[in-house]
Amino acid sequence: ISRPASAAQVSRMRLTLVALLAAPMVAAFAPSVAPALRPATARMALSARAPSARPARFSFAVQQSKESTSIDFGEVGFAEADSQFSGMVFKPEVGSEPESRCRVDWHTECEKALNDHINVEYTASYAYHALYSYFDRDTVGLKGFANFFEAQSVEERGHATEFIQYQNIRGGQVVLKPLAVPNMQFQRSDGTSDALYAFELALMLEKFVYNKLRKLHDLGTKNNDPQFCDHVEKYLGEQVKAIKEMASYVAQIKRLGTGHGVWDLDKELGATVPAV
Repeated sequence: ISRPASAAQVSRMRLTLVALLAAPMVAAFAPSVAPALRPATARMALSARAPSARPARFSFAVQQSKESTSIDFGEVGFAEADSQFSGMVFKPEVGSEPESRCRVDWHTECEKALNDHINVEYTASYAYHALYSYFDRDTVGLKGFANFFEAQSVEERGHATEFIQYQNIRGGQVVLKPLAVPNMQFQRSDGTSDALYAFELALMLEKFVYNKLRKLHDLGTKNNDPQFCDHVEKYLGEQVKAIKEMASYVAQIKRLGTGHGVWDLDKELGATVPAV
């Protein structure tokens, strides 16, 4: 006689039946074959892609020298470029204020010579101003001559100012010197003598300034300063034109012959040279 199954036995039987029914369903969803691995050659091909089209970045790596405050640009690293900074070392300023921060290859010999030439330009301006003061007198009354020589005085003084500015550009120190006092002797023996004397003196002044400029240029060549030579050459061109102008006036006055001719020239100078 079989005994009726207990509650525990009935529960175990139910679990066994559920497991038997679920087994085919799990097998249906499980893959029968594992997926094939990608060949190693394919992985290598993917990793060896073409380089990016972006341009290479410019790397700038500064390596400081033994002194932490200085930088030796000869040791600067440039990617895909050769270093052109050998011998260039940056050091911050220390101590007292320097005489100049813009001085580059400005020889002391050129500096001194330029100061001397500034004095030459001022002296020429002074002499022209003395001529202006003479022809402006009431006993002479040649206003055209006076205006002409006043304009020459202002021009020479302007040249002196320009050379002072150039001295400062090169980092030099301007040193002004005493001017020579012009000692002029006007002997009015006839109607043309004082006018001829003035323009012969002006011709001499222009030649004198030209020769001084030539010496400055030679000094720049000697000290291998092409920029200084280039600057002086601008004034050399002006000087040769001024020499020609003064020489022409001397020739014209010698052709006048009478005081009336000087009066005509005075009117011409007054018309072409406005009062300063």
